[in-house]
Amino acid sequence: MLKVNLAALLGLEEFLNDDPERTRKAASLAMNDVLSGAGLARFRRAVNAEVNFPAGYVDDRLTFGTKATASNLTASIVARQRPTSLARFATGASIGSKGGVSVRVKKGGGGAFMKNAFLVRLRAGASASDDNFNTGLAIRLKPGQTVLGKKDTSNMVRLDTNVVLLYGPSVDQIVRNEVAEAETPEVVDAIGTEFFRQYARLAVR
Repeated sequence: MLKVNLAALLGLEEFLNDDPERTRKAASLAMNDVLSGAGLARFRRAVNAEVNFPAGYVDDRLTFGTKATASNLTASIVARQRPTSLARFATGASIGSKGGVSVRVKKGGGGAFMKNAFLVRLRAGASASDDNFNTGLAIRLKPGQTVLGKKDTSNMVRLDTNVVLLYGPSVDQIVRNEVAEAETPEVVDAIGTEFFRQYARLAVR
């Protein structure tokens, strides 16, 4: 979750002291308008620019959350925290094919070839991802073998004693680790611009 507190970020103390009712109304309108519209679209574009999520995938998993109110000038954008099936990033492979699977997670990246991985069709409820995607990317582990440097595989989804499903990043991970710091200042500036427009508009009522 990404929270934006307008009072803290834009320093509205002077406005709040002079005209608290109009200030709070204008601020809440500005936050909700930008964060549900242009600001949300900006975050979605930024996430898609980082990771090869399928078309439309981010739209359903990065949404406007809590609305700001006149009494609470805080609003949020909510991203899904559950991991994404690594099968969504597979290229040039199909269920049942042998010889390994190539995956490309990062936009512009060269990808990686996983020679011991294979695609499988999942039964309902077998996936830990956020969308019940019915294809998984699995790997068969040898005794003592780890997955991508992970020492503990006890909490992974297992299809068999030594077969585990592999996952890529969640949308929430990309927002928090790759996008929020870079994009938030521009979104806050947009909220500030909209605040002054709303403040002036409310004055003539």
